[in-house]
Amino acid sequence: MATETQLHLVISKPEPGEWLDRLDVVEALETAGWTGDADMPLSILRHPSGAVWALANGSGDSGLDCPNGAVIEFPSDTPTIVVVAACLAAAETPRP
Repeated sequence: MATETQLHLVISKPEPGEWLDRLDVVEALETAGWTGDADMPLSILRHPSGAVWALANGSGDSGLDCPNGAVIEFPSDTPTIVVVAACLAAAETPRP
């Protein structure tokens, strides 16, 4: 019997002018079993499936390398829930 991971994500709307540098994505992915790189734990997270999410710059752009070889880029205005959903889906994508 397979076990399921349930992720309950609560993302508070930031105050005007507040920018959390995608910390909300980091926290959600860590809850789902992703781990931060030793050198850049808040900027690069890896999943055992081979999926990798990384913050690309100080503006909040980020990217996702999927286990199947696909690469997805997220501009800084991409909603957090979209980034997290894409990362969780990528972690479930089988390698070729």
